[in-house]
Amino acid sequence: MTQISTPARRQVERFLEFSDQVGGLEEADVLALLRDQGITTLEALVGKAVRAPRSAPPTPMDPARTPARAVRAKIAPVQPVTHPAPAMAVVVDGVEHDPADLTRYDGRPLTYLYHPERLTALTDDTAINGALWASAQLRDPRPATQGQVQMFEHVEYGGDWFWCGARLAHNDLTDVYHGPLHLHDWNDVISSIGATNCTVRYYEHINFAGSSIIVSPYSDIPTLVPSGWNDRISSVWNHG
Repeated sequence: MTQISTPARRQVERFLEFSDQVGGLEEADVLALLRDQGITTLEALVGKAVRAPRSAPPTPMDPARTPARAVRAKIAPVQPVTHPAPAMAVVVDGVEHDPADLTRYDGRPLTYLYHPERLTALTDDTAINGALWASAQLRDPRPATQGQVQMFEHVEYGGDWFWCGARLAHNDLTDVYHGPLHLHDWNDVISSIGATNCTVRYYEHINFAGSSIIVSPYSDIPTLVPSGWNDRISSVWNHG
């Protein structure tokens, strides 16, 4: 009988328990998915699991090194910046706008501050970058397990999920995978966010480019649809 090491056994058990995370799966659905991937035998299933790409780990981040928007624009690939009209009030640089008027800022990144009833947007994020750095210095250090943010595939905290610990970041969610065989990535997938004691900043493009939205501590977001940020996030920075 083949002996399996304890670490290997744990990895296999985690793989086999994937349906506990997403919930609601039927055997026929799983078998159909496997057939679509050309998997019809146990050997093929194991081979696919072993060869599946691994998600890129988050990167330790220092708030004092937050790049200015102009610098981010230089180092990030050129991508279009658009502003979908949210289903809530919008205040840009202290002036309230009709949500549809946000299109006048297309091509120009904005920094959004999340609130359940309205969005505040800034055309210049220099001051808020300083505030984020200051808040990180004042917050008592906490283990990452106490300060993780949980992000979900669907609204109302449904579907798959993943975590990002305090003072860590994912600069490219196309390198962070989900699903039992890692067939999908997390780029433009996040639809709801669980509350955390950290300040978290989300960007519409990879490498922290384009517009961003800042979510303050203890903000529970069952749906990102009203804010216009559903299926829009491509990089995440947990400031702690």
